[in-house]
Amino acid sequence: MEKIPVHIISGFLGAGKTTTIIELFRQKTTEESWAVIINEFGKIPIDSQTLRASSPSGTVFEIAGGCICCTAKGYLNERLEEIIQSGLYSRILIEPSGLGGIDMVSEMVETKNTLFLKPVICLVDVTGIENPRLQRNPVYQRQITRSDVVVFTKTDLIESESKRYELIQHFNATFPQANIYKKFSIEASLLDLDFSVNETKRSEKAFTLFDPTLSATNYLQKNCIFKADTILDTEKIKRMLLKHTSIIRAKGYLRTELGWMLLNYTLTDCHFERCNTCAQNEIVLIYENTQR
Repeated sequence: MEKIPVHIISGFLGAGKTTTIIELFRQKTTEESWAVIINEFGKIPIDSQTLRASSPSGTVFEIAGGCICCTAKGYLNERLEEIIQSGLYSRILIEPSGLGGIDMVSEMVETKNTLFLKPVICLVDVTGIENPRLQRNPVYQRQITRSDVVVFTKTDLIESESKRYELIQHFNATFPQANIYKKFSIEASLLDLDFSVNETKRSEKAFTLFDPTLSATNYLQKNCIFKADTILDTEKIKRMLLKHTSIIRAKGYLRTELGWMLLNYTLTDCHFERCNTCAQNEIVLIYENTQR
């Protein structure tokens, strides 16, 4: 039986993991059938809803309400077995939570004889390379150092080619061992990378089944739900998010004065984009626990 290739697509909150997977699906050949395991830190599956709306039915397997690197690792094993036993899929993509690492995920994949782990991808938002708060975050740092290849996202937001080069040079100086994907666009060929993984770097990875930096004592999440007839003000939402500096991520489907919008807030940006009508307002907030 031919082994199923597995791709772990990691990256910090807001790096563009779901957007990248949607783009990869858009370029997928009809001969292949993919399964996606998506893990969300919050209990409201915002990213899963977005991905399901842009991918074939039956391809998205959700793990919500916890990080697969610690509290939800059992669910990851169940989803992998479900996909393997179905015999329907020729490739598996795993999107860990933006607060998750790759250690335990890699270890679990490598224990299954029917799976083959491809080079681990870490997405890095190029617009956040000079953001000190993001650069100091230990989860952000660990995701980069534990991955096999770094892919820059949101490069289209940097119009100046010289500025883009400057940012990448800065990243190189901070993470000199990172293996950088040379292209600035997401292409399906990214999944065919098969370079020789640095064995020394791999051996330095300390696989653990629990990462204390991902515990509830460091990060918390709040789910906010309002009735569909509640109309929210986009500018007030932006001001609220900027005011509460402990918030590091917010995402949700909201009915606003501009109509139904998908909110996307990160440490580097806050924007709204139009979306379909929803049954209710839903937003997930992830914030640092300042009381620890």
